[in-house]
Amino acid sequence: MSDENVTQSGEVTARRYAEFFDSLPAALFRTTVEGKIVYCNQALANLLGFDSALDLIDYPVIECYQNKKDRGQIIHTAIQAGGVFDLPIALKKKDSTPIWCAITAKANLDDDGIVIYLDGILKEITSDIDPKTYVHKIEGPSGNLPQMIIIFDLRGEMISVNPAAQELFGLPKNKLLGKSLSEFLAPSDRDLFLIFLADIFKIGRGETILSILDGNSNVRHLKCNAFLIKHNGRANHIKCITKDVTQIIHQQKKQAESQKFQGVLEMAGGVAHRLNQPLTIITNQINEILSDLDQGNRLHPKIVKIHNQIKKMNDITDKLGRIKKYEAMDYVAGIRIVDIEKSSWSQDRKDNR
Repeated sequence: MSDENVTQSGEVTARRYAEFFDSLPAALFRTTVEGKIVYCNQALANLLGFDSALDLIDYPVIECYQNKKDRGQIIHTAIQAGGVFDLPIALKKKDSTPIWCAITAKANLDDDGIVIYLDGILKEITSDIDPKTYVHKIEGPSGNLPQMIIIFDLRGEMISVNPAAQELFGLPKNKLLGKSLSEFLAPSDRDLFLIFLADIFKIGRGETILSILDGNSNVRHLKCNAFLIKHNGRANHIKCITKDVTQIIHQQKKQAESQKFQGVLEMAGGVAHRLNQPLTIITNQINEILSDLDQGNRLHPKIVKIHNQIKKMNDITDKLGRIKKYEAMDYVAGIRIVDIEKSSWSQDRKDNR
């Protein structure tokens, strides 16, 4: 293929990509950190009241904000945390009409870890929110980011931590630097941390959930997103942004327990129902045998033992049918089974009042 044909093919491909992005209903953009729009699609132009996406190229982004300080806050958060997700911002159209949008954007870094672009998407939410609800989310202090930000060296030792990390660990900065995060992890997660680091070295980024002990010795679950930062083309350090997802994990566990309990409840009810009828028949037959059998008969003690065991079986099926909560107990070889006594305890106590 000639150079001319290659050039033409490249131009066709570029045009097709441009047509594709322009056809998307989502408002897409790429801006420099300094605030110039270097790319956007027609949906963004429509959202902001411009005739064409070309009218926005090199347009100063700051002019789109109702509060110009918000731009600096978003850039600061994106640099510190790697991006923003569904953050409500107050914007204005070309004719100054105020609108509210949710911005999701990611910091685009060069090999030296310097932010060169902010790539993102805008979604209008003007009709969905009360503007007063979101003012403080954007104008709040930039130093109090909800994410922990930790910089590791290539051995996994902390070389920089932000105030949120210090607060979570309950230790000052000088007590954290030089330590490996694995020292604060739950023992079961230490191998996972090594795998996490290996993934970062292999593909340049990694994501996982790790469990640590905070300053109050409570277990906290952290969602960790990390990426390898290079300097002059060589791996230099690891930047890790973490978010406390403890509450989410607890909710998921609670939901799983609820689903498990529902399964136990349905199974127990089914088992109790299936056993009740044959046990009733057996009990009646044993009672008839005992009434006809002389106590001096050598079989009498054996039938009495059978009768007593059947009564125990009836008690168990009765408790199975009255299980109101899920309780487990250790069995053998690390296996846990339903503790029927405790699971039906609250109902038994209620019945015995």
